[in-house]
Amino acid sequence: MNKALQHRGPDGSGVAIRDHVGLGHTRLTIVDLQAGAQPMMTPDQRYAISYNGEIYNYRELRRDLESQGCTFVTRTDTEVLLQLFVREGVDCVHKLRGMFAFAIHDRDTGAVFLARDRFGIKPLFYAWDGASFIAASEIKAIFASGLVTPAFNFHSLYNYFIYQFAVSPHTLFSGVRELPAGHRVRLQPGQEPVFERYWDIEFPADDVYETMDEDYWSARFVDAFSDAVQVHAIGDVPIGSYLSGGIDSAAIAWMLRQNYPNPLQTFSIKFTDPVEDESPIYRNIARHLGVANRELLMDDDRAGGFVADLEHCLYALEQPQRMAVDIPHYLLSAMVQDNKYKVVYTGDGSDEIFGGYDCFRQDYMRFWGNETTSYWRRMRKYFGEYTQWFSHDYVAQLFDMHKRPRQQQVFEQWGTYPAWYDFWHITQALIPGLFSEEFVAANHDNHQMDDLREQIAPRLDGLHILNQSLYIEAKTRLPGWILWKSDRLSMAHGVEARVPFMDHKLAEFTAGMPPFMKLNYMDEKYVLRKVAMPSLPEHPNKFKKKAFYTPIRAWFFTQERAPLLQRYMSPEALRVTGYFNVQRVGELLQILLNYPPARTMNDNFRIMQLEWVLMLVLSVQILHDQYILRNGPCFLGVD
Repeated sequence: MNKALQHRGPDGSGVAIRDHVGLGHTRLTIVDLQAGAQPMMTPDQRYAISYNGEIYNYRELRRDLESQGCTFVTRTDTEVLLQLFVREGVDCVHKLRGMFAFAIHDRDTGAVFLARDRFGIKPLFYAWDGASFIAASEIKAIFASGLVTPAFNFHSLYNYFIYQFAVSPHTLFSGVRELPAGHRVRLQPGQEPVFERYWDIEFPADDVYETMDEDYWSARFVDAFSDAVQVHAIGDVPIGSYLSGGIDSAAIAWMLRQNYPNPLQTFSIKFTDPVEDESPIYRNIARHLGVANRELLMDDDRAGGFVADLEHCLYALEQPQRMAVDIPHYLLSAMVQDNKYKVVYTGDGSDEIFGGYDCFRQDYMRFWGNETTSYWRRMRKYFGEYTQWFSHDYVAQLFDMHKRPRQQQVFEQWGTYPAWYDFWHITQALIPGLFSEEFVAANHDNHQMDDLREQIAPRLDGLHILNQSLYIEAKTRLPGWILWKSDRLSMAHGVEARVPFMDHKLAEFTAGMPPFMKLNYMDEKYVLRKVAMPSLPEHPNKFKKKAFYTPIRAWFFTQERAPLLQRYMSPEALRVTGYFNVQRVGELLQILLNYPPARTMNDNFRIMQLEWVLMLVLSVQILHDQYILRNGPCFLGVD
């Protein structure tokens, strides 16, 4: 199991077998490079810990513990966490500020305690068969134990084609679940595991805000943001930062420049495709801030294509992908490692707490339309003003979905209208007929989202519509895709991604803001842009959100690239796995291969629909080879 996770901790490893409990650990040394090997034990050997993450307030916690008479052998946050548990027990999690997943064993009672951080920045998976409980930072380690047979959870697999993520606590694999974000579990010999939620994001009731004064919230946000960036800058190794042309990474680089005492190194992605390339923008930002910058070149015409990179990414991610954005992130992490950096800041989480995605603007469109009695005025608004942001075909789909009867159906299900609901239906026209009859039959009783929806619904009462959607986001896509890939694609190369926007104190503060400070008409991330832009250079789009996208078709689905996919996408390969309708996949593939170059937003939208569905099919086929057929490294005794 340790060998399967060696990429996460290439600097050392250890195992402790204690009665009926085994603890393993692979270490990435960041704090106290000479000491702090894990599993770590208390001097009396009663407690032992295996821990992944960073406790950003560990110095303050250490001072408090020392005032209570506690002595320390190392300078690590691991030892602080262990000693805090000795004194506080399971409630120690309430004092932690950071990202973490850990397991602590009490030899005297035989109990084991596990916990995961509030937003799920660090992963924690488990399998429980009624007799044995196995947990790990990645699913591949659970399979490497030999105690769990890999098999796809068909309900989860289907849900990836709708939602883009597995519905927590389910994963792609049968018998393997994730410990949800903000949860802990207690194990006692001979008893069932006891799962508890110890934290949740709280939004105020609508119209109950401290003040509506914009300047007040802007000033307080600067303090909260500066504090989050500053407390994350712990460790005994250099810190780098990702830099794109967007406001999230630019704001972090700006704040790091003010709070980080050492020279800052930034890392960026350059595309040969001028439509996707942001190099002129991020280079200007780097010059303006006076920070060093290194670039990773993504060449659309790269010899050999990107299939091998996709295979590596999917093995790391352990879930299908509808886009190829993970490939440049994976390769950028490799470049960070090559430059001898172990820690890098990212802007992940900003869109999720500030309402930064298109779907939140689409929800504003729906909300405006509900207040408009004139059908023709609503139509003119949708097909006039809104087509500057979205293609005609997608606006037509939104216009249809936003009709009152269809909205009512959503409200009856959710008690609200999730901002992501429209997004979940982008590929709906291509799904019928995509799957094999056997696969469809296995999904007739798929209640995963129904169960999660029942848990979420009581938390939405009385909230503003934007905050309702932000809460749903925090329970679905944020831990299930955004933070999942952030951790996996960086740790695949032994690089720790730090996400200051996910600092729980900052997130709690932004949750309490009036909604207009987040989404102001069609201006997303309003407060962040308001406070950061005066300290950044001129931007051609005033730092408006531009989705990070990669050319899936050019990388995989062209006549020249098609032969590289035969191992996975040939009719025979599709028949062997048995998940898909071979004829339908072939039809969609031919449509995309022969689609003329895009000339309009409509062309781009239709190509994107095809790309997303076929990318998911390709991903499932690759994951089947790696995990179900056991050709992945974790089954071969190597990392």
